[in-house]
Amino acid sequence: MSPRLSLHLDRRDAVHRPGELITGRVEIVCPDSRRCDELVASLDWDVESRGEPYAVRGAPIVLAAGLALAAGEPTFVPFEIPAPSGPLTYHGHILTVSWTLRVEAKLGWASRERVEARILLLPWTEEARALTAKSYRTAPARHALVYNPGPLPEAALDKRDEPKTLEHPIVGVALAAASAALLVLRAGAFARVLALLLLVGGLSALFAHLRRRTLRERLGPPELSVHPEIVRAGDVLTVSVSFKPSRPEVLKELVVSLSAQEVVVRPSSEPDEPRHYRHSLHGERRAVDRARLRLPPGRVTVVQEMFRIPLRGPPSFGAPNNELRWEVSATVRTADLVSWKQTQRVLVHPPAP
Repeated sequence: MSPRLSLHLDRRDAVHRPGELITGRVEIVCPDSRRCDELVASLDWDVESRGEPYAVRGAPIVLAAGLALAAGEPTFVPFEIPAPSGPLTYHGHILTVSWTLRVEAKLGWASRERVEARILLLPWTEEARALTAKSYRTAPARHALVYNPGPLPEAALDKRDEPKTLEHPIVGVALAAASAALLVLRAGAFARVLALLLLVGGLSALFAHLRRRTLRERLGPPELSVHPEIVRAGDVLTVSVSFKPSRPEVLKELVVSLSAQEVVVRPSSEPDEPRHYRHSLHGERRAVDRARLRLPPGRVTVVQEMFRIPLRGPPSFGAPNNELRWEVSATVRTADLVSWKQTQRVLVHPPAP
């Protein structure tokens, strides 16, 4: 009969808040007298998604060492482990974040027993704070409520107004040069048709690039800014779009939007073809009234809109190939139908208790 390891949490619902102590006891029962060299615990979190799963193993915490175990008698080892600041437990549509308390007993060089229990890490509320705090001195410290969203992607998610794909000038020049080469070689009728298509495509790419470049020069270029960039659910953020045109301009449309979505990537066997999955959690689109779309020349004009993050909005989360993303975007369209768009990410923390 092998040794038996059991994990008993003091809170049966397994609900804990950041900075709060996770308490309980580990029960060890051995059929024969044995020595427990080390009893180690760790708090781990895992991501399950339609993309690539991800796991973080917490730092090991030694609960006991050199523990003598009597034959057939249960041995109890109490523990107190502070709950981490995040990421919070999250059950979404295409990704899930779960916390697990794992305990391992090292019973000699060839024997190890493991046990685990799910932990629910939820944000603080006024009610939970009042029930936990016996006095102001024993209330959870404010610094313990600082949120950790996980390893956010290092690459900036800001989408600038730079030309892409066929709008790049190098692509336009290459297509035009290829069409000219085919015409010089006096190829057949099919090659002439292909050369004509390449010429049209190259000139279109150059024209699109010049229009975008002209737009940036005409409007200043436009700049999107968000204040503050780190907010709590329920807070208000201000979105500003600034212009400094060299001559009077009248915009046809300016749309500012706030969105939240789950973004999951499943890497493909081909490096340039990953599969993206997205699920929208929140979307708010606001068109600026036409009275504010007249831009005087030679001075900076700032157009502002204010958004409130929903109080029940999920906090930001990040992990490789898995993300819960909040972002603000601004789209400008001129009278001659030239468009500009820029996007900036916002880091959303849980609501204040």
